[in-house]
Formats: sequence, structure tokens, C-alpha cells
Amino acid sequence: MFVRYCESTDEWANATTEDRKNYYNKLKESAKEHGLDLVFFGPAWGVIESPAWVLTSDKSLDNYYNWMMSMGDLGFPQFFNNSRTVTLTEAPFLMG
Repeated sequence: MFVRYCESTDEWANATTEDRKNYYNKLKESAKEHGLDLVFFGPAWGVIESPAWVLTSDKSLDNYYNWMMSMGDLGFPQFFNNSRTVTLTEAPFLMG
């Protein structure tokens, strides 16, 4: 599981609702192409960054990294910057 926190830019603040929906849909589709499932995208409470994204995957960190590197190909302005990611892994003794 990957939890990404980032800061929104002025481009995001000035984006229309339709622009934001299109971005989210392309983001989710792009994540799926890289073996990731975008399960949450929205405001985060308790951290200075907003929004937060939560993705799940049974793939490796390489898939997440490659997806992050491909985001510029979505054709949108830079809506977010100053991101950081927390990677969560299941405890080995819980794995079947």
C-alpha cells in the first residue's frame, strides 16, 4: 500500500470541476495500467499536505515508481508538488 501526500498548486486551485474529474479518471486509469489500484484521493487531516492518495497493489515498489514517473504523460498541468510517499507492507507472519 502506498500513501502519497502532496501539496496542491495554483493550477489545481484554478482548475474547473470538470478538469479535476478528468484528472482523477486519467490518474486512476493510469494507475491501473501500472498494476495499482487508486482507492482514495482526497483531503488529508493531520498532515500539512493535501490531498492524499492511497493506492494498493500486489506489485513491487518499481510499479509505483514507474507510475509516478509517467504522470507527466497525462497531459495536465502540474497540479501537485512537494510529494512524499509512505509505503506500507504487511507483516510477514500475517502472509499466508
